[in-house]
Amino acid sequence: MYRCSVFVDESGDFGFGTGSSRYITLCAVITRQPELLDRIPKRIRRRRLKKSLLRKPELKFYSTSPEIRKAVLTETAAIQDLAVASLTVDKACAGRRRIGRGHEFYCHLAGQLVCDVVWLDRSVRHYDIVFDARPLDRSIGHGFDRYLEGAIRHRCDELGAIPPRARISRFDSQNSRGLQVADYVAGAIHRKFELRDSSYYDIIAHKVMIEKRLFFS
Repeated sequence: MYRCSVFVDESGDFGFGTGSSRYITLCAVITRQPELLDRIPKRIRRRRLKKSLLRKPELKFYSTSPEIRKAVLTETAAIQDLAVASLTVDKACAGRRRIGRGHEFYCHLAGQLVCDVVWLDRSVRHYDIVFDARPLDRSIGHGFDRYLEGAIRHRCDELGAIPPRARISRFDSQNSRGLQVADYVAGAIHRKFELRDSSYYDIIAHKVMIEKRLFFS
């Protein structure tokens, strides 16, 4: 019986104003050795960050240099027991009305992604799934957990499989190095679509087991 840790973060935004992104990417980093992910930001801070940057509360893809981005992604890609799953949405296709529902739309994307993750390796019987707390209002947190648990059960029932146990938790990414690594992977995938720049994506491409673009009618 295997246990797996999953760290889920997003890149892009849900707005439509000037300066808003065209795409939203939701990404899951999956591993049975979360302690290896935990070490990456610590090593990067110790070896590569200038003293003036050491006070930053967390490492973020879009607020660090190309050198730091490549270093984080290279160390992530070197973990043998690691897989990546992602969903990317073109907001123009999804429409203002659908995305304007905010938390409901985020829950829909998260449900699809988590179902893909648990179906990726059916030998795993227990998942610890960690989300970035910031996209979610605290008041809907438990409803979000129940929605995801229900989505997993429904998918497994449809496919005639026994659903795995899933523990859903939410952390501020400042307090989760696994989420900080997931931010870099999500940023690399998002940048491939948003800016047509695959230079970062190429570093972790061989770890991407699921990569979907969602279209809405």
